[in-house]
Amino acid sequence: MKITASKRKRLILLLSSCLVLVLLCFSVEAKCRSGCDLALASYYIWEGSNLTYISSIFDQTIPEILRQNPHVPNQDSIHSGTRINIPFSCECLTGDFLGHNFEYLTQGGDTYEKIARIAFANLTNGNWIQVVNIYDPTRLPNSVFINVTVNCSCGDSRVSEDYGLFETYPLRPGENLSSVANASGAPAELLQRFNPGSNFSAGSGIVFVPAKVSRIMDVKGKRSFELVLGFLTVIILLGRVESQCSRGCDALASYYAWNGTNLTLISTVLSTSISHFLKYNPQITNPDIIQFGSRISVPFPCACLKEGFMGHQFIYRVRSATYYRRIAHLVYANLTTVEMLQRFNSYPPENVPATAQLNVTVNCSCGNSKVSKDYGLFITYPLRSGETISSLANEFDLPEKLLEDYNPRVNFSGGSGLIFVPGKDQNGIFPPLKSSSSGISGGAIAGITIAVLAGAIFLAVCLYVIFYRQRRISEGFPKAEPHELNDENVHGPGALEKIWESGPLVSTTTRMPGITVDKSVEFSYEELAEATMNFSLANKIGQGGSGSVFYGELRGEKAAIKQMDMQASKAFLAELKVLTHVHHLNLVRLIGYCVEGSLFLVYEYIENGNLTQHLRGFGREPLPWSARMQIALDSARGLEYIHEHTVPVYIHRDIKPANILIDKNFRAKVADFGLTKLTKVGSTSLQNTRLVGTFGYMPPEYAQYGDVSPKIDVYAFGVVLYELISAKEAIIKTNEVVTESKGLVALFEDAFNQPDPLEALTKLMDPGLGDDYPLDSVRKMAQLARACTHENPQLRPSMRSIVVALMTLSSTTEDWDIGSIYENQGLVHLMSGRQH
Repeated sequence: MKITASKRKRLILLLSSCLVLVLLCFSVEAKCRSGCDLALASYYIWEGSNLTYISSIFDQTIPEILRQNPHVPNQDSIHSGTRINIPFSCECLTGDFLGHNFEYLTQGGDTYEKIARIAFANLTNGNWIQVVNIYDPTRLPNSVFINVTVNCSCGDSRVSEDYGLFETYPLRPGENLSSVANASGAPAELLQRFNPGSNFSAGSGIVFVPAKVSRIMDVKGKRSFELVLGFLTVIILLGRVESQCSRGCDALASYYAWNGTNLTLISTVLSTSISHFLKYNPQITNPDIIQFGSRISVPFPCACLKEGFMGHQFIYRVRSATYYRRIAHLVYANLTTVEMLQRFNSYPPENVPATAQLNVTVNCSCGNSKVSKDYGLFITYPLRSGETISSLANEFDLPEKLLEDYNPRVNFSGGSGLIFVPGKDQNGIFPPLKSSSSGISGGAIAGITIAVLAGAIFLAVCLYVIFYRQRRISEGFPKAEPHELNDENVHGPGALEKIWESGPLVSTTTRMPGITVDKSVEFSYEELAEATMNFSLANKIGQGGSGSVFYGELRGEKAAIKQMDMQASKAFLAELKVLTHVHHLNLVRLIGYCVEGSLFLVYEYIENGNLTQHLRGFGREPLPWSARMQIALDSARGLEYIHEHTVPVYIHRDIKPANILIDKNFRAKVADFGLTKLTKVGSTSLQNTRLVGTFGYMPPEYAQYGDVSPKIDVYAFGVVLYELISAKEAIIKTNEVVTESKGLVALFEDAFNQPDPLEALTKLMDPGLGDDYPLDSVRKMAQLARACTHENPQLRPSMRSIVVALMTLSSTTEDWDIGSIYENQGLVHLMSGRQH
């Protein structure tokens, strides 16, 4: 068929847009409107500062900060009086200047000047903060988010094009032009030209200093390549849009009526009138009465969204603080998902504030002519537990084969997920698929597609030659424009990835084949036998579910050697997987392994045993309260590291005092990673088919439904906090005659519900402490434990928030009350993990 005038006009418009994109690819130089992708903040380490705190201030991960500071071997090796570089994006703010706005959560006693001087280490000043906030500079409310502006530079081609990455550098007393030039490696004359009018000897103020990176890539080439990728996407979509996503239709949403819902609510959240959707629901004879557990068909428009799929975006206005899971599962009756809400909104999943306005995306279908032209109205149908393809075919009076063809590869018995089912219109009939008589013929589309794809491939090859072959590795200054670091997969999968995914290994030999582990030493069986006096009972120092532990000295180092059966290969590989990729002061260190005869893991030897031995007696002196506080903080730091600073994220799944080791200085290390599960960054939960762990430390959602998320470690850590307070076991026998028991969480909850909670809490204290403990500190730790063991995992704090809370508790007497989490929105943000 001939191309109509309207089609020709659309083609010309789209191709013109593509031409603009191509021209943008080769634009000479970015102006203020775009800033640059990378700048560095030179942060002066003050006494008491640490990378966990700094990373939360700048909303950067610790591995990313360490990548910019090769002189810092690990997060516990920073020293006061030194500087580290923090990466951030440099943007054109309000069209006037280059900078970046950070969000900072205020604490008691904060002023603008104090925040600028201490928290941001003079990278900004009180006046700058005051300009972008509304509060009294000296009377800031507690636990509110404020904007903190830090200036930055993307270079100046009029001075030099040889420098494209810059540090925002706060000058300090004693520094001068010569010392800054020596420290940075940039000529003094160049520093003056980049900072005209600056007094380098003033002892204060900001200057911009050219910076070095170890691995760089030409950002202009990268940007151009990204723009051309956008161009290619437009071209490809142009070839596909006519046949896949060009027209919309009417659709229906199958809304499951939960207990307490009503038609007014449904009409509000799905933006339609009650009278309109009653036409599709003849079974409803009284609008004031809807049956719980029934389904209601609600009409809505289905269109091609700009993201390239069929759907509709509803606007939902939040009335009180909530979370994505509730909105997806309850308010929208599983018509959308948490992932969809995260994709189209910017709020923290566990912390959607009151008055927020959300984009709620619901998928839909307009039919498929390849399956059938007899059906043109489709229901977006969320599957529920107990439904099958047979029950759905009977309910809708449709062939099972038809449902399968419209929903290929869908598990109809899965109890969750969306399917598309042919639906009946207002007249009670299945309307046919609407045909399109206009448009470009299939042959024309194919011809255009082949032509543009050929041109696109040629352009992509040219760009590769021009830009990516210019990529270089350098220890010098990047050229102006700024450059990005080349990610070398520092925390990516290692040599065990395939072994990890394959599950338990079975071997008929005495040695497990194919295992090679980076950064760990492989020992021979003879070495281990000699070190442990042939695994004698005299050298046995422990017994766990996965094997026995022996003491030995290997190559001059004291070691704990765990011997595991060959059948325990999954736990063996899990520990290898974690401990060869994760290194932290508060995680036990893996020295090596052996796979001859049995499976052996060799760890650093921790002299003081585990926390259980210290809490339950075993001939040891009771731990003083200060030591318990330090052990809690150390353990939290270890967990926070595997939850938030590793790729992938790890979930321990067996946190308990027996797996917290105490060294000679009474510092704690988390151990036993045999049950660890890995997840993708940002994953909220996984389904677990097998229950593992220890009773008393399992949260309700895991014990009942098998839901696995980092919040199960948070729950278990809350139980450990209760044990640090009381020295009681996680499950307590309440009757010596009858087999009755009660969980420690329930015991403390009873205390909180007493008329005098503080008195009840005192009765639960470890008798070994006597009266030698600060009651207020105990109360606050108990409140933190209560938040950790909340029944709803969404309302538990993140490990990062727990670390911050314990640091605050350890270092200050300022009043903070985790019990007010449910009244104070700022604390809600803090305790749910929203850190900036």
